[in-house]
Amino acid sequence: MKPLKFLLIIACFLAFSGKIWSQEVVTLNLEQAKQIALQNNYNLRNSLNDIEVARYQVKETIATGLPQVSATVSYNDNIGLPVQLVPGDFFGQPGQEIEVQFGTKYSSSASATLNQLLFSGSYIVGLQAAKSFLEQSEKNYQKNRIEVIKSVSEAYFLVLATQESIEVIDSTLSITRKLAYQTGIIVENGFGEETDLDQFELLVSELEIARTNALNQHNIAESFLKYQLGMDDKKTIVLTQTITGLIDTSAPQTVMTKPFELSNNIDYRILKNQQHLALLQLRLEKSAYLPTLSAFLNYQTQAQRQEWDFLDTKGKWYSSSVLGVTMNIPIFSSGERYSKVKQAYFQFEKTKVAEEQISTSLKLQYETILNELNNALLTYENSIKNKAVAEKIFQRTGVKYTEGLAGSLDFLNAHNQYLNTQSQYINAALNVLNKTTSLESLLSSTIN
Repeated sequence: MKPLKFLLIIACFLAFSGKIWSQEVVTLNLEQAKQIALQNNYNLRNSLNDIEVARYQVKETIATGLPQVSATVSYNDNIGLPVQLVPGDFFGQPGQEIEVQFGTKYSSSASATLNQLLFSGSYIVGLQAAKSFLEQSEKNYQKNRIEVIKSVSEAYFLVLATQESIEVIDSTLSITRKLAYQTGIIVENGFGEETDLDQFELLVSELEIARTNALNQHNIAESFLKYQLGMDDKKTIVLTQTITGLIDTSAPQTVMTKPFELSNNIDYRILKNQQHLALLQLRLEKSAYLPTLSAFLNYQTQAQRQEWDFLDTKGKWYSSSVLGVTMNIPIFSSGERYSKVKQAYFQFEKTKVAEEQISTSLKLQYETILNELNNALLTYENSIKNKAVAEKIFQRTGVKYTEGLAGSLDFLNAHNQYLNTQSQYINAALNVLNKTTSLESLLSSTIN
């Protein structure tokens, strides 16, 4: 039985290991993450479907002005022919009413009709509106691309920030555990106070809690990044860049020098297209005053039989055809058309107000982000200096403590100062990256 148990254990181990090794690991830099998101993001995939819907709406609108052909085939079995009363004078029986049945037991007919729209103001405007709606769908897609790039970038930055926080906590925890161990030995030998050991144990416990919280934040940030990428949450992602490296790559100072052109902003371009759609709606309502002209051609053939022999080529079929033109002239609608035109007019006027509003808002937003990014850079530069100084103080205080030249309270103050400056540095770097991304999004009209 022992060899059998051994084989079962080996088999279970191999199966479990296979699941671990089969888990796909995806290595990503920021640019690769953006490209994956542009291909797989859920919102973008739906935006592409919206564009296809708009394209077919254009085709549908075009088709309404092209020839329309319909056909009808009917067959009747007159189970009981209707009875008509005819004066007997027609049959030489004056004063009497004769019962007569008209028609045949079987009848069949086939007809085909061709309709062609010759002129319609609403059709012309509707065709323009359909094409403009397609342009709107394409602009919405571009806006979604810009928003996805921004969201993916911010999610990528957040994962890196939580990773760096964990690394800081791990390095600090290692040093603190070592000093706590050394302090424990000193206290056991009667050369130190138990309060010092308690303080170190408290520091270790707080760092362990902070590490657990940081790991949870990292897992949440990583899951959100996978969601933005449209990626299976079971996959493992490894980010290849650092916060500092990304700040150098993004070159925020260069982004700040780019001019803001209102006409290139995607939100402004979407509003201008909405304004054009409102104008077309106004024209559509005005076109209701114009006549509509259409032509039609109808061909019909029918047969009547006392016996069912419609497939007999010798049987007669009686045909007829009609060619006609119809003009529909609107004359009086009791003010309905006028009211619709006025509603469309004021809707168009609202888009003019919206244009003024968004122009002012976007310019203000640009100035605000520009100032915030400038302040973020100043804060980031100061945080680098403070981090370096606090790290030196923390290291020197640790050495002094081991040499008996500093107390546990001194180490505690240096420890807290070091963690605060590290946290300030990570937050400042994250703020620089997010503000740079926001400014790039504001300046972007499209994403390639």
